[in-house]
Amino acid sequence: MRNIDTSQINGRVLRIFLAVFDLKSISKAAHKLDISQSTVSHNVEKLRNILGDSLFIQAGRGIIPSAHAELMVPKVRRLLADMEALVHMGDYIPQEDGEPFSIAANGSTLAYEVTRIRDAIWEQVPDKTVIFRELGSRGNAETMLDNATADIAITVRSANYPQTLKHQILSTDKMVVFFDASISGPIQTISDYCNARHATLDFGGNSKSELALSLEKQGLSRTISCMAPNVWLLAEMVRGSNLVATLPSQLQQSAFSGLQSCPLPLAQSELHFDLVWHRRYENSPRLKWLRKLICDTIGPPNCTPEKPD
Repeated sequence: MRNIDTSQINGRVLRIFLAVFDLKSISKAAHKLDISQSTVSHNVEKLRNILGDSLFIQAGRGIIPSAHAELMVPKVRRLLADMEALVHMGDYIPQEDGEPFSIAANGSTLAYEVTRIRDAIWEQVPDKTVIFRELGSRGNAETMLDNATADIAITVRSANYPQTLKHQILSTDKMVVFFDASISGPIQTISDYCNARHATLDFGGNSKSELALSLEKQGLSRTISCMAPNVWLLAEMVRGSNLVATLPSQLQQSAFSGLQSCPLPLAQSELHFDLVWHRRYENSPRLKWLRKLICDTIGPPNCTPEKPD
């Protein structure tokens, strides 16, 4: 194993590395950080020499990160966040923060909401890079927040959050049954619902949905005829078919626009969407600013963190 002098690695070098990684360009990173291209190149070369890896590889007219750089990025983001948390001097000034905001969510389900969040960030910081990462199964939130792949996550409420995470309610909704009225009529009874052909989302997780568990408690089940990885494709599967899809009503504003919906013939509680973050960043001024902005944009009145479990 090589002896590496980590004392030569500082926050400035790591921030420059991240800028090049995110933008895949030396010149764009220099522009974003308001420094010269030679300064960016010098710091990248410095990090290359320290780590003994190319970090970035020429690919046509651009560059791509090496496998080592890909592995480094989550750790570097976490390290910089931990360094930031060491001091809390003065207010957070988003216009002076060169790092992108990274938000994990199931973007297809929350398309309307994430667009509003993006616009709210740009209203405050027009040049800010905003990265929306696909969350997939809500069980992925802990890993993505722990390794700093995302600063914050928006997800359907989990029955039990890991102790490493904190959350607050962001919005509520009801599940409805979407269908194509040109092919079939609304679901009237629980029997009709169980006998219908269902299209569902498949995020790759192993846990059962709350709906499936609710049906099981009543000794009921439904026939899953089609599965899709996002709501846009799912909506296309429903159009022109006798399939039905049970999803949050807010999707009538985006992917399921033009399709009809009817109430779910089951007793159901409200569907909660939560804002979730890692406990280690609870006091980060940067994350506090982002949480407040998201709450002010799409959260309920007096949107405040829930008490710890």
